[in-house]
Amino acid sequence: MNTKFRMTRKLSQLLTLCCFIICGCATASNTNTRTTFNFSPTTSLAQPDDTAKMTQKPAPLSQGAPFDLVAEKFEAFVKWRRDCSYKPRLCNIGEFTIIGTQFSDDFAAMMREFAANNIVARPGDGERKVTVETISHDETTMTAIVHGCVYDTVVLYMGAGIYDDKVASSLSSWTMQWHNDDWFWTNYQIHKKVYSQNLCNT
Repeated sequence: MNTKFRMTRKLSQLLTLCCFIICGCATASNTNTRTTFNFSPTTSLAQPDDTAKMTQKPAPLSQGAPFDLVAEKFEAFVKWRRDCSYKPRLCNIGEFTIIGTQFSDDFAAMMREFAANNIVARPGDGERKVTVETISHDETTMTAIVHGCVYDTVVLYMGAGIYDDKVASSLSSWTMQWHNDDWFWTNYQIHKKVYSQNLCNT
Protein backbone atom coordinates (compact mmCIF):
# COMPACT_ATOMS: atom_id res chain seq x y z
CA MET A 1 0.00 0.00 0.00
CA ASN A 2 2.83 2.40 0.88
CA THR A 3 4.55 1.72 -2.43
CA LYS A 4 1.37 2.43 -4.37
CA PHE A 5 0.85 5.64 -2.39
CA ARG A 6 4.41 6.82 -3.05
CA MET A 7 4.07 6.13 -6.79
CA THR A 8 0.77 8.02 -6.92
CA ARG A 9 2.34 10.96 -5.07
CA LYS A 10 5.36 11.07 -7.43
CA LEU A 11 3.09 10.99 -10.49
CA SER A 12 1.03 13.82 -8.99
CA GLN A 13 4.18 15.91 -8.40
CA LEU A 14 5.41 15.25 -11.93
CA LEU A 15 2.04 16.28 -13.40
CA THR A 16 2.09 19.49 -11.34
CA LEU A 17 5.61 20.30 -12.57
CA CYS A 18 4.65 19.69 -16.21
CA CYS A 19 1.62 21.95 -15.86
CA PHE A 20 3.81 24.66 -14.34
CA ILE A 21 6.31 24.47 -17.23
CA ILE A 22 3.61 24.44 -19.90
CA CYS A 23 1.76 27.36 -18.34
CA GLY A 24 5.00 29.28 -18.02
CA CYS A 25 5.71 28.87 -21.74
CA ALA A 26 2.15 29.56 -22.75
CA THR A 27 2.16 32.95 -21.05
CA ALA A 28 5.39 34.13 -22.72
CA SER A 29 4.86 37.13 -24.98
CA ASN A 30 6.85 39.16 -27.46
CA THR A 31 8.90 42.09 -26.18
CA ASN A 32 8.33 45.20 -28.26
CA THR A 33 10.29 47.75 -26.25
CA ARG A 34 13.00 49.64 -28.09
CA THR A 35 16.19 49.35 -26.06
CA THR A 36 19.69 50.57 -26.77
CA PHE A 37 22.74 48.72 -25.49
CA ASN A 38 25.63 51.16 -25.70
CA PHE A 39 28.74 49.09 -25.13
CA SER A 40 31.50 51.65 -25.40
CA PRO A 41 35.07 50.31 -25.36
CA THR A 42 35.67 52.52 -22.34
CA THR A 43 33.37 50.40 -20.17
CA SER A 44 34.63 47.63 -17.88
CA LEU A 45 36.98 45.25 -19.65
CA ALA A 46 38.91 42.21 -18.49
CA GLN A 47 42.61 42.93 -18.15
CA PRO A 48 45.39 40.41 -18.99
CA ASP A 49 45.46 39.17 -15.38
CA ASP A 50 41.72 38.51 -15.55
CA THR A 51 42.05 35.44 -17.82
CA ALA A 52 40.24 33.20 -15.34
CA LYS A 53 37.32 35.64 -15.13
CA MET A 54 36.86 35.66 -18.91
CA THR A 55 36.80 31.88 -19.16
CA GLN A 56 34.62 31.03 -16.18
CA LYS A 57 30.93 30.18 -16.66
CA PRO A 58 28.65 33.17 -16.06
CA ALA A 59 26.37 33.27 -13.04
CA PRO A 60 22.96 31.61 -13.48
CA LEU A 61 20.22 33.78 -14.90
CA SER A 62 17.49 35.11 -12.65
CA GLN A 63 14.41 33.00 -12.14
CA GLY A 64 11.53 33.32 -14.58
CA ALA A 65 10.07 31.85 -17.74
CA PRO A 66 12.78 31.18 -20.39
CA PHE A 67 11.49 33.81 -22.82
CA ASP A 68 11.51 36.43 -20.08
CA LEU A 69 15.30 35.99 -19.92
CA VAL A 70 16.12 36.66 -23.58
CA ALA A 71 16.71 40.42 -23.26
CA GLU A 72 18.86 39.93 -20.14
CA LYS A 73 20.93 37.22 -21.83
CA PHE A 74 21.26 39.23 -25.06
CA GLU A 75 22.70 42.20 -23.17
CA ALA A 76 25.33 39.90 -21.63
CA PHE A 77 25.97 38.37 -25.04
CA VAL A 78 26.73 41.74 -26.66
CA LYS A 79 29.24 42.54 -23.91
CA TRP A 80 30.85 39.12 -24.37
CA ARG A 81 31.11 39.64 -28.13
CA ARG A 82 32.78 43.02 -27.55
CA ASP A 83 35.34 41.50 -25.18
CA CYS A 84 36.10 38.75 -27.70
CA SER A 85 37.05 41.43 -30.24
CA TYR A 86 39.48 42.91 -27.70
CA LYS A 87 41.13 39.60 -26.80
CA PRO A 88 40.35 36.88 -29.38
CA ARG A 89 42.74 34.42 -27.71
CA LEU A 90 40.78 34.61 -24.46
CA CYS A 91 37.33 34.33 -26.04
CA ASN A 92 35.41 31.50 -24.35
CA ILE A 93 33.49 30.16 -27.37
CA GLY A 94 31.29 27.88 -25.26
CA GLU A 95 29.97 30.72 -23.13
CA PHE A 96 27.47 31.87 -25.75
CA THR A 97 27.59 29.29 -28.57
CA ILE A 98 26.76 25.58 -28.58
CA ILE A 99 30.05 23.74 -29.01
CA GLY A 100 29.98 21.24 -31.88
CA THR A 101 27.48 23.13 -34.04
CA GLN A 102 28.49 24.60 -37.40
CA PHE A 103 27.80 28.13 -36.19
CA SER A 104 30.02 27.66 -33.14
CA ASP A 105 32.79 26.10 -35.23
CA ASP A 106 32.69 29.00 -37.72
CA PHE A 107 32.84 31.61 -34.97
CA ALA A 108 35.71 29.77 -33.25
CA ALA A 109 37.61 29.64 -36.57
CA MET A 110 37.15 33.41 -36.99
CA MET A 111 38.47 34.06 -33.47
CA ARG A 112 41.48 31.81 -34.15
CA GLU A 113 42.18 33.70 -37.37
CA PHE A 114 41.93 37.04 -35.59
CA ALA A 115 44.28 35.81 -32.86
CA ALA A 116 46.79 34.38 -35.34
CA ASN A 117 46.90 37.64 -37.31
CA ASN A 118 46.76 39.90 -34.24
CA ILE A 119 43.48 41.52 -35.37
CA VAL A 120 41.93 43.31 -32.40
CA ALA A 121 39.75 46.23 -31.37
CA ARG A 122 41.13 48.66 -28.80
CA PRO A 123 39.26 50.31 -25.93
CA GLY A 124 38.48 53.92 -26.78
CA ASP A 125 38.65 53.52 -30.57
CA GLY A 126 34.98 53.56 -31.53
CA GLU A 127 32.00 51.71 -30.15
CA ARG A 128 29.28 49.31 -31.24
CA LYS A 129 25.75 50.43 -30.33
CA VAL A 130 23.03 47.80 -30.56
CA THR A 131 19.41 48.98 -30.55
CA VAL A 132 16.86 46.22 -29.91
CA GLU A 133 13.62 46.82 -31.81
CA THR A 134 11.64 43.65 -31.06
CA ILE A 135 12.14 40.13 -29.73
CA SER A 136 10.04 37.36 -31.24
CA HIS A 137 9.93 33.77 -30.09
CA ASP A 138 8.85 30.30 -31.14
CA GLU A 139 7.72 28.04 -28.30
CA THR A 140 7.75 24.91 -30.46
CA THR A 141 11.49 25.20 -31.22
CA MET A 142 12.41 27.18 -28.06
CA THR A 143 14.14 29.85 -30.12
CA ALA A 144 14.02 33.63 -29.88
CA ILE A 145 14.99 36.16 -32.53
CA VAL A 146 16.25 39.57 -31.50
CA HIS A 147 15.60 42.17 -34.20
CA GLY A 148 17.62 45.35 -34.02
CA CYS A 149 20.03 47.86 -35.45
CA VAL A 150 23.80 48.11 -35.09
CA TYR A 151 25.83 51.32 -35.40
CA ASP A 152 29.50 50.35 -35.53
CA THR A 153 32.40 52.81 -35.33
CA VAL A 154 34.91 50.32 -33.87
CA VAL A 155 38.41 50.42 -35.39
CA LEU A 156 40.06 47.04 -35.93
CA TYR A 157 43.85 46.87 -35.90
CA MET A 158 46.21 44.32 -37.38
CA GLY A 159 49.35 44.63 -35.34
CA ALA A 160 50.43 48.26 -35.50
CA GLY A 161 48.35 49.08 -38.60
CA ILE A 162 44.64 49.66 -39.17
CA TYR A 163 42.74 46.64 -40.49
CA ASP A 164 39.24 48.18 -40.74
CA ASP A 165 38.09 51.65 -39.73
CA LYS A 166 34.87 51.92 -41.75
CA VAL A 167 31.80 53.34 -40.02
CA ALA A 168 28.79 51.12 -40.74
CA SER A 169 25.25 50.48 -39.60
CA SER A 170 23.02 47.50 -40.22
CA LEU A 171 19.55 46.12 -39.62
CA SER A 172 20.25 42.73 -38.11
CA SER A 173 18.77 39.77 -36.27
CA TRP A 174 20.27 37.34 -33.79
CA THR A 175 18.83 33.89 -33.18
CA MET A 176 19.03 32.54 -29.64
CA GLN A 177 18.35 28.88 -28.74
CA TRP A 178 17.24 27.55 -25.35
CA HIS A 179 19.70 24.77 -24.54
CA ASN A 180 20.69 23.19 -21.20
CA ASP A 181 18.62 25.75 -19.28
CA ASP A 182 20.25 28.77 -20.90
CA TRP A 183 20.14 30.90 -24.06
CA PHE A 184 22.85 30.49 -26.70
CA TRP A 185 23.65 32.38 -29.91
CA THR A 186 23.02 30.16 -32.96
CA ASN A 187 22.66 32.50 -35.94
CA TYR A 188 23.24 36.07 -37.10
CA GLN A 189 21.78 37.79 -40.17
CA ILE A 190 22.38 41.22 -41.67
CA HIS A 191 19.28 42.36 -43.56
CA LYS A 192 20.61 45.75 -44.68
CA LYS A 193 24.01 47.37 -44.27
CA VAL A 194 25.26 50.84 -45.22
CA TYR A 195 28.51 52.71 -44.69
CA SER A 196 29.03 56.25 -43.37
CA GLN A 197 25.35 56.42 -42.38
CA ASN A 198 23.37 55.60 -39.27
CA LEU A 199 20.31 53.50 -40.08
CA CYS A 200 19.49 53.35 -36.39
CA ASN A 201 18.38 57.01 -36.33
CA THR A 202 15.71 56.54 -39.02
